[in-house]
Amino acid sequence: MNTLDQFSQSWLAWITSATWQLALLVCIVASIGWLVRSASPRLRYGLWLLVLVKVFLSPTLTTPLSIGNWAIGPIAESAKQYTEAVGSRGRSSPNQPIVTSHGVAGVAPHSPTNPERSVAPLSTVLFVIWASGCVLFWGIVGWRYMRLLRLTRDAPSIDEGPARIALERIALQLNIRRVPELITTTTVTSPFLFGVVHPRIVLPDGLTQKLSEDDSASVLTHELVHWKRRDTWIGWLQVLAQSLFWFHPFVWLANGQLRHERECACDETVLRLGEITPATYGESIVRVLTTAKARSLVGGSLVGVFERGAKLQNRLEDIMNYAKDRRRFGWISRAGILVAALLLLPMAPRVAQWTEVADAEEPQRRTAQENKTDRAPKTPYPVIVATIPEQGATGVSYGLKEITVEFDRDMGGGMSWTGGGPAFPTVDKRRQARWTNPRTCVLPVKLEKGKFYRVGINSTSFQNFRSQDGTPTPSSAIFFTTVGASPSIERRVRLPKIVEIEPENGATDVDPGTKALRVTFNTPMGEGMSWTGGGENFPDIPDDKRPRWSRDGRTCTLSVSLKPDHEYRLG
Repeated sequence: MNTLDQFSQSWLAWITSATWQLALLVCIVASIGWLVRSASPRLRYGLWLLVLVKVFLSPTLTTPLSIGNWAIGPIAESAKQYTEAVGSRGRSSPNQPIVTSHGVAGVAPHSPTNPERSVAPLSTVLFVIWASGCVLFWGIVGWRYMRLLRLTRDAPSIDEGPARIALERIALQLNIRRVPELITTTTVTSPFLFGVVHPRIVLPDGLTQKLSEDDSASVLTHELVHWKRRDTWIGWLQVLAQSLFWFHPFVWLANGQLRHERECACDETVLRLGEITPATYGESIVRVLTTAKARSLVGGSLVGVFERGAKLQNRLEDIMNYAKDRRRFGWISRAGILVAALLLLPMAPRVAQWTEVADAEEPQRRTAQENKTDRAPKTPYPVIVATIPEQGATGVSYGLKEITVEFDRDMGGGMSWTGGGPAFPTVDKRRQARWTNPRTCVLPVKLEKGKFYRVGINSTSFQNFRSQDGTPTPSSAIFFTTVGASPSIERRVRLPKIVEIEPENGATDVDPGTKALRVTFNTPMGEGMSWTGGGENFPDIPDDKRPRWSRDGRTCTLSVSLKPDHEYRLG
């Protein structure tokens, strides 16, 4: 897997989580906004700003107070844990030996896997589509902005006259030290403000002559309030957010609503100054709209008196019904936005509480497993029937608190969790490894994100996992990766598959003159090997014949000496 495939998988995890979280947040904010529709526009604007902030936050962010912890997490994790628990206890260990009749024995062959296709993974295809959309989006934004710069590049600046005097006076009243440049041009039809480093207020040529002194003051005050509020900065953040989620209809909706509430908040600020009455201000907006012939260049990072798709009727209703004492934006409103941010922004589901679910399901799981295993033929030794996590699992929650192994019979009470090094998980010393019932043993652990883990069950030296009659279970291991593991780490849990055994597993009437057993895998193997078993059912191995691998590393050969009319079994 190349670097692009690895990166695209990480991207897909991010974009998937962020997409559903943004959709849910937009729905919640829209509902709250409707409930407080009669409150100050600054309150509604602050709530919609939370959606913009959410775009740039990690979708893994969570806190004890957040909605992801106490609402989304319990629902999502309960469903996930139940599904994985049910799936895992329906599968037996892949390392169980098979008892055969007369002849040679072996291990159960796995079905050969299909060869990997030489096509790009779905995550890579989706990433390329997303990246292409981003490039196209920024291409359109860049083209429009360069066009605007060309239209205004040679526009004359208004450095004197009534309009300039009014601009300086209003800027002084608003305590604005850096006054934007005032320019006029014949290429635009409505006034607007643009620029974050070199701000400019652009007026259509002759607009100040067509408008009254009060109307001109309304227009200039509106644009200066935008500059004081740093709305052009917010506009560029909206463009950036939209480029990342160009495919997301909820982000488009949120950006549109944010622009509308920004204009309403700006209107309210103009009226709070007290020098322009609501009637005069509302009439000024209508006259500007009429002069511009209802057309506007404003969009994206630009801010103006009115914007494309603006809800002008709603704005005019807010303006004409403005009452300074009725719609205050005080500490209660600010506290409400803060509480909403603490509750809604960290939306990642909480860490899974696996132990609670496991304990709650234990009686049902025990009954179901006993019903299943009691009907199955038993081996002379204990067999693992289920593990949590499942052997070879990927994407395991690093909130998993216990590793669980379940056997097909009652055990003696001892245990040998084996292993070491970085692949062995940190044991939670605050809790003890224990048997939750005679067949199920758990090991308390502390897992980390993006890691490979391997926990052994018995070994050649430690074999305390024994049945009640003292028979140890064959050595095996639980191996898995946690959420966030790279593709190279996840490859470590892919089990080699046995594709052929010679003689065939379970064969009868095998020629006693057979001198070798052969096992072929679907992938080149390492140099080690473990032919396991013992007693009279294990074949004799000539002292001068060592097990060996084929040149391609796929076939291992074990020299044997067989007896006629004898049953053999080995792992």
